[in-house]
Amino acid sequence: MKHKKYFRFIISILLFLFTFSLSYSQDFSLLYSQYKTKDFFRFRDGVKIYKSESHKWQKTFLEAMSDCIFGNFEKSEKSINYILENYASEIPDSLMKDLYQKKYFDNAFLHEYKSAFENAEILLLKYGDFLSKDEKETLSDDIIMFKSLSQAPQQKITKGDVDLKLKIKKDMAGLWNVPVKINDTDFDFVFDTGADFPVLVESLAKKLGLNISEEEFNVGTGTDKKIKSKIAVVNSLKIGNITLENVVFYIMKDEDFTFGPYKILGIIGAPIIRAFEEIRFTKNNELIVPVTPDNDAIGNFAYDQYTPIIQVIYSNDSLNFIFDSGNNSITLYQPFFKKYETDISQNYTLKKIGIGGAGGIIETDGYELDNITLNAGKTGAELNKVPVLIKALSESQKFFHGNLGQSYISQFSTLILNYKNMYIEFQN
Repeated sequence: MKHKKYFRFIISILLFLFTFSLSYSQDFSLLYSQYKTKDFFRFRDGVKIYKSESHKWQKTFLEAMSDCIFGNFEKSEKSINYILENYASEIPDSLMKDLYQKKYFDNAFLHEYKSAFENAEILLLKYGDFLSKDEKETLSDDIIMFKSLSQAPQQKITKGDVDLKLKIKKDMAGLWNVPVKINDTDFDFVFDTGADFPVLVESLAKKLGLNISEEEFNVGTGTDKKIKSKIAVVNSLKIGNITLENVVFYIMKDEDFTFGPYKILGIIGAPIIRAFEEIRFTKNNELIVPVTPDNDAIGNFAYDQYTPIIQVIYSNDSLNFIFDSGNNSITLYQPFFKKYETDISQNYTLKKIGIGGAGGIIETDGYELDNITLNAGKTGAELNKVPVLIKALSESQKFFHGNLGQSYISQFSTLILNYKNMYIEFQN
């Protein structure tokens, strides 16, 4: 049944793109199809050389989409505003949906919560018919969240005069824990690039005296399960010599982050990590945040909405993986299985695969590869006993080939996450 739903979903995209291509140039339609199917790195490279033919707004439209995906949120927002001010009457509602979708994500990344709320509402009310069921559900939850944050000030960061260097540790699950100070109290929080927002469990949020929102909304996990969350703003948070102000946290139930004897109190998520501009983790368990980030042209880092995406090379083919340092393992998703189905099904036996995340562990059908070599940036690594799922457990798993977690990251001496120039580098 899930396979039929997946194929109907893909067919609907293809039919839309076929009709769409009759109205616009072949080059624009090709790039737009790459955008819709989340083939982000080919999309970006094509946009760079694209030249508008019949519609003046087309290049600016594609650049706005690409800029939001690749972290240039100010430029994306400026381009979208220009299009809406000058060409709104020429653009079909199906593309207006894309503009407002990226506009509210630009607002969210720039901590412009009131604008994010307003533009998300426009998107739902005026262009909701062009959203998928999953997109509508996510948007409705985001509207609840941003409405609660509409009066919240923007997040700010103050770095020290010298590079931050901290000793960190791995917990019993093998995940990085970073020392954090809130209200003059020290905590160890999990460092998770895959977390849309930082997280505090409810008991700790109450202990800290935070003003927790009344309304709940749903947050997606690594499976098809969603968990309830509220929201709160931490006035000040310190990590070494770096101070962050007005930091938004998901507030979630303790039981959703308790796994037997293992319990997570808090998570350092993407908005904090992005603010560092660059962060390094070494094999000697040292965290380094340079005052001035490096500059490199690797260009293998992107965003799908809030989710970090890394370009991975396998068998000379460019694949898109979710980058998830808060996951101890690597899992290959349905698009990887469909791409290499013949080889996998002929050489491996179907079995039950256990997949875990916030909210618990579920079992699903899949295969387990003996070994696989993946390359990211300038280096590569071999992984053993890698699970391959034959069906998507979440919306993101319909498009991406897998997730890259600690089992890959831990094979290198240094991990560099550069948010200013959008690259991820692994060094031996």
